[in-house]
Amino acid sequence: MSILKKCCCCCLDLRAGSLAIGVISFLFIGVVQLVVAIYCLLNVEETRKRIKFENAVTFGIIDPESDAAAYIFFSILLLVAVLYILAALVLIHGVRTKRRFLLLPWVFFTFLNMIMAFSGGILTLINSHGYTLNIIVGIIVLCISLTWIYFTCVVFSFFQALQDGDYW
Repeated sequence: MSILKKCCCCCLDLRAGSLAIGVISFLFIGVVQLVVAIYCLLNVEETRKRIKFENAVTFGIIDPESDAAAYIFFSILLLVAVLYILAALVLIHGVRTKRRFLLLPWVFFTFLNMIMAFSGGILTLINSHGYTLNIIVGIIVLCISLTWIYFTCVVFSFFQALQDGDYW
């Protein structure tokens, strides 16, 4: 039995909602993250002026003042973007062909990302020290995390509906 019966306040069924979520996650998460990672890798000197790599990020292994920390960080960001694009494309194909196990990579990857984003939003609020910008950023990250948790529930409900035979 699926968690949800409809998506988006009964406007879309689970299949159409899951397809829309796949396209949204492909465009707004995957492609934007890919463009940001490539831009930052090509402009490391300018990016290092805006982002400070402190010793906590590099665990004391790499000198935070060197470009190596920035290259490693943005290379990992690029890898995550490529993996997310692949997961979103697999989700879109799985929804179109009604293959339920093709939905799982996106659900798993998005769930892990949302745990990290949710904890990052909470840490931003805890470490805000009363600064308004940090509080606003923390609240925005928490709201986006909650939205993507709902999207994960929609896709997982479609996964369960395919198991029950509701879409055959």
